[in-house]
Amino acid sequence: MLLLKPGVRVAGLRPEILFAIIAAERVCAEMGVDCVVTACVDGAHMSGSLHYCGLAVDLRSRHFRPGDADKAIARIKQCLGADYDVVLEKDHLHLEYQPKQPLTHA
Repeated sequence: MLLLKPGVRVAGLRPEILFAIIAAERVCAEMGVDCVVTACVDGAHMSGSLHYCGLAVDLRSRHFRPGDADKAIARIKQCLGADYDVVLEKDHLHLEYQPKQPLTHA
C-alpha cells in the first residue's frame, strides 16, 4: 500500500517522479511491505536538491527485512532505467529523476 507520512507535501511533484513512486510501490508490494513516502518537496535537504523542484522523494526503508532494501533498490532501478537514481541513505531510500542525456536532440 502507498502511504504518506503525516505532513508530507505532494503539491508540485513532477510526473517523472510520480512514475517512480508507482514503480516503487509495486516493488514494495511484491516484497510485502508498505511504500511510505517520507519526504517530497517538504523537509530539509541539501542546497540544490531535486526535492525542491519536485523531482525527488524519500521512502521509508526500516520495514524491509535485512538485505531486502538492496533487492528493492535493484528491482526499482530495473523498472525505472538509467535516468533515475535510487540510493539507500542511512534511514531511507532516495529516488530522483535526473536524465543522463538531453531530453531533446539538436
